[in-house]
Amino acid sequence: MTDVAGDHDIDSDRLSTLARTHQSNVRNLPGVDDIVYEWRTQFHQDPLLARTSAAYYLALPDHVWDEFAEDIGASEAERAALVDLHGRQTRIDADEVGADTARLETSEPVVLTRP
Repeated sequence: MTDVAGDHDIDSDRLSTLARTHQSNVRNLPGVDDIVYEWRTQFHQDPLLARTSAAYYLALPDHVWDEFAEDIGASEAERAALVDLHGRQTRIDADEVGADTARLETSEPVVLTRP
């Protein structure tokens, strides 16, 4: 978290708060499982990279992050840091969870924790 915040010149506590708020807000939607199902049926390419008992790893169109950022009041720099945070986590976990990170070249990473 600290590395990502430093790379984007934002406060690490602020990034941590934004990350927690983002996860919480997604849970308050129809639910994590339901929103992932909706995305899997809505988009041309299935965004699911991997699923574990703890998290979903997704590759989504950029506009989804626009909506997330607006919802939590994130600036452009904060939005970029959040996307970077999700991307780094996906790449760190990729081998263990079986995620194909090549898809992140054309889509934005999203990691959603499962309740």
